[in-house]
Amino acid sequence: MNKVNIYNKSYPKIKSAAKKVSVIIPNYNYQDYIIERIDSVLNQTYPIYELIILDDKSTDNSVKVIEDKIATIKDVNVKFIKNDKNSGSVFKQWQKGIHEAKGDYFWIAEADDSSDPRFLESLMVGFDDENVVLAYSDSTRIDENNNIITKNALDATNVFGIDKWHHSNINDGIDEIKKYLVVTNTIINVSSVVWKMNNYDSILDEAAKFTVAGDWYTYYRVLENGSIYYSNKTYNYFRKHSKSVSTVVNRNKEYLEVCRIQDEICDKYDIDIKTYKLLRIRKDCMEGDITDRSILRKKIAWVVPYPGKGSGGHRTIFQNVNALVKAGYECDVYVPENYLSTSETLAKDINDFYGFCAANCYVGVVPREQYDLVFATGWQTIDEVKNFDCPKKAYFIQDYEPLFMPMGDSYIKTERSYALGFTPITIGKWLSHKMINEYGLKSQYFDFCADLNVYHPLENVKKENAICYIYQPEKPRRCDVLGISALQIVKTLRPDINIYLYGNSIDKKVDFEVTKLGIIPIETCNELYNKCKIGMCISSSNPSRIPFEMMATGLPVVELYMDNNLYDFPNDGVKLAEPTPEAIASLLLKLIDDDKELKKMSKAGLDYMKDYPLEKGFEQFIEAVNNLFDDNSKIEKIKIEQSYKQPMYTADSEVSEKAKEILPSPNFVAFGGPRRRLLRRIKRTLKDKTKGIFYKIANLIEKL
Repeated sequence: MNKVNIYNKSYPKIKSAAKKVSVIIPNYNYQDYIIERIDSVLNQTYPIYELIILDDKSTDNSVKVIEDKIATIKDVNVKFIKNDKNSGSVFKQWQKGIHEAKGDYFWIAEADDSSDPRFLESLMVGFDDENVVLAYSDSTRIDENNNIITKNALDATNVFGIDKWHHSNINDGIDEIKKYLVVTNTIINVSSVVWKMNNYDSILDEAAKFTVAGDWYTYYRVLENGSIYYSNKTYNYFRKHSKSVSTVVNRNKEYLEVCRIQDEICDKYDIDIKTYKLLRIRKDCMEGDITDRSILRKKIAWVVPYPGKGSGGHRTIFQNVNALVKAGYECDVYVPENYLSTSETLAKDINDFYGFCAANCYVGVVPREQYDLVFATGWQTIDEVKNFDCPKKAYFIQDYEPLFMPMGDSYIKTERSYALGFTPITIGKWLSHKMINEYGLKSQYFDFCADLNVYHPLENVKKENAICYIYQPEKPRRCDVLGISALQIVKTLRPDINIYLYGNSIDKKVDFEVTKLGIIPIETCNELYNKCKIGMCISSSNPSRIPFEMMATGLPVVELYMDNNLYDFPNDGVKLAEPTPEAIASLLLKLIDDDKELKKMSKAGLDYMKDYPLEKGFEQFIEAVNNLFDDNSKIEKIKIEQSYKQPMYTADSEVSEKAKEILPSPNFVAFGGPRRRLLRRIKRTLKDKTKGIFYKIANLIEKL
């Protein structure tokens, strides 16, 4: 086995240096290592300004060994301070040494560690940058006999999966905190650090309250005021021996202290959502050794239908998953097995479609953990959650989903899912109103909000005489026939009005001139809303988030006057029409030329939405989840009042008359006659027989 030997090589010494370095050696019962430690300091190629040795009332022969050694030192100013009683804290010893030091920089060289003679020289170059407050090096781990355990400590940063620590570098302190120190202590040994002199009393006083992670806390606090230099030279020798081995008992304390530091940094700074996944990995490394399971973070499983591109419902789910992760919960996402996807492809689809999700993602609803709460998120997930072994079950409800089904088995099963005992948390007030009044449930809600960083007014955007419409014919609740019929009336009567359709990639034929935009990024949505005069969005099973995003840009909104829209929309900024093509078209035609009314609606929408940033909805949702764990009695059957109180807009008689000429009249006998009906029957028969053949082939393959 290779060993380190600080005595077998000598290097040219720097004769003078402008930077004065005080070296502090705190000692407690390290009589076996203290001589090598002192020699490793005296042998440095970089000049030592002074050497301060502290003994914390050692019970071994340390004091005599140190005194005998000091008697041989001629060229360095040495101060030896012996405590009358043990301080009980390494950080108190650090403070004492710093108070005694007169240098511009200091090195806390722990008594049981050692170093290469070039250690200081390699780090002091970092302080040529006046913003640097800490400089540290990579470390070689050694045992009590100087045998090399590991040649470097790069394994301590493997969690990041980057090569940052393979080369020397300087980094801004805040950036270092937000990307790395928020996850784990990347500085594994204080002996590897040189500090710029400053008053660190308040930081070290707080660090002394820690049992395990006080050094980590200290580094992050110091780096709030400057930059950090890292040297990839393994000139620090970090000794691991029997007296330094962590015990399982300390794992409980370590876990709590890791959580405290991670939480504190996350509360202070805007941490990238990808980093939160690394925070969990850091905690998971300790979880198997935790003896008090009550201290572990709450774990929440989400059972979700497989995501499809452009799904607003999935976007809302994953945004709230991330919100819970940021609030300290550990979340996992499960989708039912489809025999096509893997957990890796699922995670990639989620990240590609909706942005990064900090949860672990799994295909197949087979629990990988013991969870504290599981969420059902739609009718497709009811059976999985019903059979999920978990003490608490909740229902994340975004639509009244029985309306998705024709009356029959599926409708009844979905409608009865609200009686299974899953505690509902709904998006919007109407669904909670329905859960409370029709099902007798204690329901909580969070408001419809918008990302005001994305959806906002743009300067110097010229308004077009245009209407944008979220067109999703694959979703019956979007009432595409109703919406397209209304727009056909508008376009026929007013050919000068531009119609923009967006929100799906289906190239369904429309019998009048429109511009199809397909699925567009949210930033493009914001641009679209800013250039149109009116936005139209129809949702018959709960309001959509889209009208609220439209209002956040100042775009007036037209929707249907139905019960589901009366409890969440403000009284201004939106107008609700009778659910007929004629009434919707009448309202659109009335508004498009009424600049005064449009301006009034625009201002009302902006004023309303400024109080509903996305963060507010997240806070409400997190509070609702906290209530599930803290005290169910907080969840009361609240009374939810109707918010939209304007009268329903009905069809203009003139528009209704003209609509009779514009919209096709159903005449099933005349349309194609008997010949066409015969062809359709033949086509349907062939289709059914073809499906039957494919079904038999699939069954045969499955049996084989």
